[in-house]
Amino acid sequence: MEWLALLTAAVIYPGLLTAIGLGALFGLLAHGRARWPAGDGFASREGLAALGSAPGAGLALAMLPWPLHPAGGAAAWLWAWAGFELAFLLPLTPALATGLPVVVRAAIREAQLGVLARAVIWLALGPAPAAHGDWRLATAPGHGLALAAALLAFPAAIGWSPFGAEESVTPGGPTAGLPDAARALDAWARDVRAGALLAAIMVAALPVAVSLPGLGLLVAGAGFVSTGLILRRLEGRVPRLSLPDALRLGLVWAVPLAALAAVALSAA
Repeated sequence: MEWLALLTAAVIYPGLLTAIGLGALFGLLAHGRARWPAGDGFASREGLAALGSAPGAGLALAMLPWPLHPAGGAAAWLWAWAGFELAFLLPLTPALATGLPVVVRAAIREAQLGVLARAVIWLALGPAPAAHGDWRLATAPGHGLALAAALLAFPAAIGWSPFGAEESVTPGGPTAGLPDAARALDAWARDVRAGALLAAIMVAALPVAVSLPGLGLLVAGAGFVSTGLILRRLEGRVPRLSLPDALRLGLVWAVPLAALAAVALSAA
């Protein structure tokens, strides 16, 4: 039945439960441990906002053309974008509403960098689902450029290391002053969002639909694991960037590369 397939896709695979599992895997790969919520972090508005980001990430995943998708995987790219933006921006709303300059500054930095980086990812990968099963010599450069641009923007999109809060200016970032339980919930939600977005990049940019479904999942999984391990290797080795430097990096390098990828994929 169609409604059962849709429910399975939204809740189990490739939806909410898959996003939570990917978040645990991303935490293990990138941080050395899977982070989980603990205590009564759900009682605060910050905790509820962080918790609410998980369904947004799960629904965004369900809109992509995964192998063995229960509902067919129609690649509703626009709805996937809306789901991810909701997932990433919703947890920042309590910080923006606090009125505390340090917290608001950190939230604004994260929002600016994240929105720009995810726009780059969507610009690069936007044509990719339409060419999802079209991997030829003519289209391979476009897919490669799209993957490169998306991965270049990915660390800024999730607020990783050099793109995180400037601790010397905004210590604690958007979660400054929150109890440990709320911070743990926020950290878990960050891993869920990061894992889901990284998986979306792999599904959209890698040849997961041109072979057996199981092999396609292995290809996406290999890309996911490799990226997570690279981030862990680089953690702490890249200096924290100021907001102007981080924005300049995206505008000078990532945006042109993403635009070239979009043109190459559309033309091919």
